[in-house]
Amino acid sequence: MELRLRILLSFIAVVCVEPWKVSATCEFPAVFNFGDSNSDTGGLSAAFGQAGPPAGETYFHAPAGRYSDGRLIIDFIAESVGLPYLSAFLDALGSNFTHGANFATAGSTIRPPNATLSQSGFSPISLNVQWYEFHDFHRRSQIIRNRGGVFSQLMPKEEYFSRALYTFDIGQNDLTYGYFSNKSTDQVRDYVPDVLGQFKTVVKDIYDQGGRSFWIHNTGPVGCLPYVMDRVPITAGQVDKYGCADPFNEVAKFFNVKLKETVQKLRQELPEAAITYVDVYSVKYTLITKAEKFGKSCFRYYLIYNSNVKVKFMWISQNILS
Repeated sequence: MELRLRILLSFIAVVCVEPWKVSATCEFPAVFNFGDSNSDTGGLSAAFGQAGPPAGETYFHAPAGRYSDGRLIIDFIAESVGLPYLSAFLDALGSNFTHGANFATAGSTIRPPNATLSQSGFSPISLNVQWYEFHDFHRRSQIIRNRGGVFSQLMPKEEYFSRALYTFDIGQNDLTYGYFSNKSTDQVRDYVPDVLGQFKTVVKDIYDQGGRSFWIHNTGPVGCLPYVMDRVPITAGQVDKYGCADPFNEVAKFFNVKLKETVQKLRQELPEAAITYVDVYSVKYTLITKAEKFGKSCFRYYLIYNSNVKVKFMWISQNILS
């Protein structure tokens, strides 16, 4: 499965970022990541306890902070630019931030949630909080590094912040949060512009702190997520031939259209930035709809029962679908 993930990642990473703005070799000395469970390498586990089995069982052979049985796309991104896996900012044990940090936590949203983790299942570490963490990390890491000794080996150099790759994989939970709050599809669509407005603000704030290279994932097919299908009522007529809920996927597509428009505006407003928009939706949906092509061994099958419709879902190894 990991070989196939590398191949799929190569499809969405034909170019590292806009080639006329950076070197073709993509020599990034650090990666700073913002996101949710799709890219969390230990943030939520550090704050609220380790994710239990089957998390970590195939590659790390033990819980490794990831809500996956193996590695995540962010792990392969780090590998592809010759860097170690990212330590979670919230993890105080064994972390090394020399080549970046991961601010993502599973269950994170772009907009701050209006309920606690125990009430809603969504992380309190929303994107604005992740930004505050990064802002503080940027300043304090240099104070700590200047102490010398072992501290200089655990924190990034100041010049790394302007040369780093800033990656984003977040937004999925903003859509599911609406559905879990009993909002209609139209109501979820209506607040997407506000969500993306907040996203845009964070990207611009990072740019103002010197960030120049941005790698932004769109959201995946939320209508194919088992936990969404299990909790939100749907009818048989709303399910496509692959077992995914059309209304939820249409909202995800709408989100992605607006996200792409936001990226285009950011390119205009941030002239020195190289911003890559990554179509993760197509990759994930292809894995689901063409499962036989990629081999049955890549998938684990579960039956989810939702009201009056019985649907077969695939839980994909390596958390390609969170």
